[in-house]
Amino acid sequence: MKKRIISLLLIISMLLTVLPANKVYAQEDYSQWAFDDLVVGDTYNIYPQSWYEKSMRAPITHGQLRVLLAGMRVKILKTDAVVDYNERIYKLSNNMTVKEVLEFLYTLISDYEFSGDIGIAEGQRALDYMAKYGVFTGNEGELSLDDICTVEQACVIAARLITHLYDALDAASKGFLWEINSGANKVYLLGSIHIANYDIYPFSKTMLDAFAESDVLGVEVNLLDTSVDTNSLYAKYGMYTDGTTLKDHVPEATYTRVVQIGSLFGLSEDLIAMFKPWVLFNTFVGLANTSSGTMEEAVLAQSLGIDIKFMYDAVFTSKPIIELESYEFQLQVLDSFSDELELYLLETTLDAIYYMLLGPAPASEGTGLVDIMLKYWHEGDAESFLTYIAPILVESEIPDVSDEDREIAALMEEYYHKIFTERDLGMAKKIDQFLKADGSTTYFIVVGTGHYISDYSVIDILRDMGYEINQIK
Repeated sequence: MKKRIISLLLIISMLLTVLPANKVYAQEDYSQWAFDDLVVGDTYNIYPQSWYEKSMRAPITHGQLRVLLAGMRVKILKTDAVVDYNERIYKLSNNMTVKEVLEFLYTLISDYEFSGDIGIAEGQRALDYMAKYGVFTGNEGELSLDDICTVEQACVIAARLITHLYDALDAASKGFLWEINSGANKVYLLGSIHIANYDIYPFSKTMLDAFAESDVLGVEVNLLDTSVDTNSLYAKYGMYTDGTTLKDHVPEATYTRVVQIGSLFGLSEDLIAMFKPWVLFNTFVGLANTSSGTMEEAVLAQSLGIDIKFMYDAVFTSKPIIELESYEFQLQVLDSFSDELELYLLETTLDAIYYMLLGPAPASEGTGLVDIMLKYWHEGDAESFLTYIAPILVESEIPDVSDEDREIAALMEEYYHKIFTERDLGMAKKIDQFLKADGSTTYFIVVGTGHYISDYSVIDILRDMGYEINQIK
């Protein structure tokens, strides 16, 4: 039972909204025309983010181009569509023109044999191929073919080429995507995993087209809303204001462990003592999902989350963002946990982190669950998610448990009721209002996958309301 609960904690932060991501796109020296493609390229991990610290408009060196080519090779192999590869030594130099870089990248993809057709024809020129698939457009702002290729120009071309390859090979992530039509209104429902990795990018053209078609992005909480004073809200709901500290509310042994583990992540005892157990649980559980146990990896995983990606895209395209809940509401839900549930979640999370850092388990189990969930999301396999992941969320379904396990199951039933049952109903009512509203509006609603694929989810509630819902792959 305890192992099963730890599994729950290791996946729960991928199903629920987490703390606001601190991702800030670099404001260093790059051209505005390149911005959209660089945002995409950042999610492919084909070039180092450290390049932003220097001028992206400087000529790309032969060393940088080799790094870019290597990053593209790794990303190409992850399509799982490579049948064979022709080894080639590239004679690169500094001050290459845009045309020369285009030809090197074309040569790179030509050296692979794929299980699908990427559109290369015998005798085809590199420039014709790149122009046909929008890899090089020659639009205003981009460099001309005879100009010395810059770092940003090379990164833009590489990002566009990777996008094309993944589309052509049907290798992009399909996600968990559904569609509802009601009169002139339409709602797309996308299940999010709030922490992710580079491997789930790019997203399918179908998914991105649905987002582009939509008039409004709907999310649980708009994590990019700078008008919300999150520090004040955390002080109000997550910190002790009655003169007590964490030490007065948890067993001494638990307090000692919290301080010990917190120190590993640079958290002082004075800071830890100010927060309630649910705040520390919510902070530590993200760390338990990492392979390294570092704050840096946890922040990166959060910045690559599916919902935060669409929030940034909405901001960049001036698409309105509406909330199905609010930041304060979610804090109120967490703060409503019983003392027993708070303590249990904290202690079990400490166990997970302790063994991850100092023992053989359950780190491998946790990272394995991350990989499995993201694999199902990549494939659009909602059925497998429902079969193998969703049951972990419903501890009350476990038969033949001991008295101790019954107490734990009761606590998790409280957790499930507050995190899913009550909130799912509220979300479904909001979506019902969107569908029944006057006018003609298309909504793209991104919330945690657990709200769409679980025991009597948002989708189940909407179906009971009479809506026909179809999954899109």
